[in-house]
Amino acid sequence: MAALTELKGQELGTQRVAIERGPVKVFAAAVKDGNPVYATEDAPAPPTYPFSWAFHGSRGESSVTGLPIEKLRGKGRMILHGEQEFVYHRLPKVGDVLEGKGRVADVYERERSNGGSMEFYVTDTDWTDAVTGDPVCTARFTLIVNVAPPKD
Repeated sequence: MAALTELKGQELGTQRVAIERGPVKVFAAAVKDGNPVYATEDAPAPPTYPFSWAFHGSRGESSVTGLPIEKLRGKGRMILHGEQEFVYHRLPKVGDVLEGKGRVADVYERERSNGGSMEFYVTDTDWTDAVTGDPVCTARFTLIVNVAPPKD
């Protein structure tokens, strides 16, 4: 099975999230950021929080970060968290309602020296203020599928 290059350019849909104080505070504690600002009424979101706010604030809707994981799984295939990157246009904060539009920005494959390969799936999600439409953050995430070499 080769990398699913046909996914490149695919839209992943739109999602709306609400940034809430409880999850912001818990996330800050989980990443060992003890700054008391994260417990305030209008706390800013911690720097890497966009990676998880789609799960905390989605109210049960599916996530725009979702790739077709079932198609990427299989014997000899290990799914790994690769890179993540955030470009901020303004700091998101508790009380914000954001809308994210995701897409698969890139898909590529690299051969490994042991005969296996690594597949890379890069997604971009543009988050905007749901009220004003102003850009808030662009989140880039790379998922890696480590493919074992063929058995002789």
